[in-house]
Amino acid sequence: MKSLALAMTGRQHAELHGFLFPGDGLEAAAVLLCNRGTGLRSQRLLVADFLRLPYERSRRKSTEVNWPFGDHLPPERITEIDRKGQSIFTIHSHPKGPGAYSAIDDQNDRMLFPSVCGWFDDGRANGSAIMLADGRIVARTVDEHGGFRDIETVAAVGEDIRLWKHGSGNGVGGDAFEQKLEQTFGRGTLSLLRSMRVGVVGCSGTGSVVVELLVRNGVGELVLVDDDVVERKNLNRIVNASEQDVSQGRAKVAAMKEAVERLGTGCRVIAHRARTDAPAAVAALVDCDLIFGCVDTAFGRYHLDCLASAYLMPYFDVGVYLEADGGGGIQAADAVSHYVHPEGASLLSRGAYTMAQVAAENARRYDPAHYRRQQAAGYLAAVGEEQPAVLSVNMQGACMAFNDFLARIHAYRLDDNREFATQRFRLVHGCYETTADASCAHPLLKPHVGAGDRSLLVRNNIVHD
Repeated sequence: MKSLALAMTGRQHAELHGFLFPGDGLEAAAVLLCNRGTGLRSQRLLVADFLRLPYERSRRKSTEVNWPFGDHLPPERITEIDRKGQSIFTIHSHPKGPGAYSAIDDQNDRMLFPSVCGWFDDGRANGSAIMLADGRIVARTVDEHGGFRDIETVAAVGEDIRLWKHGSGNGVGGDAFEQKLEQTFGRGTLSLLRSMRVGVVGCSGTGSVVVELLVRNGVGELVLVDDDVVERKNLNRIVNASEQDVSQGRAKVAAMKEAVERLGTGCRVIAHRARTDAPAAVAALVDCDLIFGCVDTAFGRYHLDCLASAYLMPYFDVGVYLEADGGGGIQAADAVSHYVHPEGASLLSRGAYTMAQVAAENARRYDPAHYRRQQAAGYLAAVGEEQPAVLSVNMQGACMAFNDFLARIHAYRLDDNREFATQRFRLVHGCYETTADASCAHPLLKPHVGAGDRSLLVRNNIVHD
């Protein structure tokens, strides 16, 4: 049976909190309409919209709330929900606690959801959720027989990344490895890291460093995606790669998996030797809590941009830009990290790549002869050659992205996380720059935010020029 996650944007979470906690100490309720995202081992329920149940039409007390559910979902609305394949979740507040369902909640859910499940004939997940005063959410599905099943992960993805894991905080070990981490970020953050599944796309110069940082800081599971093998030219920048990997023609993901397992931290590794847009790789990434993109192509960044938008996922992009001067020196060397969330500026909006570059790479991949003709005629952008590699600059970019990740789950910065949407370290100029999120979603991606499996940009890999 697949695990379950419920995800929403930071804005949706803030609006829900404002409505469910109006300040009068009484419970309030809303209805979440959720699109679906299908992973290899999980189903991701993506909040597309929510219906506010009017205070004046609900019977509200400090310990319970009742409302005329049918008045807000007439038959024509149910037909629309069915057509879109959406799930229905109720959510109500517990102003004074507890952080668990009450006997009244159990009774109400068992009365309501057998009927809700009967509206649909495809077995989709429906259920209920509770929001506490501090914003924490617990959720569960309710089946047609009134049976409950806890949702393992609830996520609110914005400038901060808020993850609530069912059962998180229990069973954290006390060995020397974990004690050192606990001293820095505390038991709660360590427990969260242990419960997280993180995707890393690209396992070369920056990706191998990101893997090292994640594993040595206690992340519980990694999903690695890369379609390339270790070559001799990679040995100057892939952490833990060896001459033996080169001679055996080993896949980069296989080399990383072996290195992680050799460390013995307990981190589980799922390796996919595949391109970013391969269906199995996409499904494996949908299983993740967040993604690090360590790719050097416009197409790879475009596809991860689309995936993060469609599945409401946090996305950290790592880039290194090196320009040789032709005389043995370096003209420019920048380490760059971007943080992308569903309602902020995409990499496309920030100019990290262009659709002309995406189209050119796509053409070169699938029709090299056509690419050469079109490029020569000036219709397609030229696809650049590999840049020189400097491991220290790779490490700088990877460390900026990793520390940004920690700041967004632990909130240790003095400044607002919004100010660190883009970080750039200019090695030649000796300066560190940050840029705030402009919150201007690109028109190409905006309609697909939270669409999940219904997003053709991800599933069918449609490239728009």
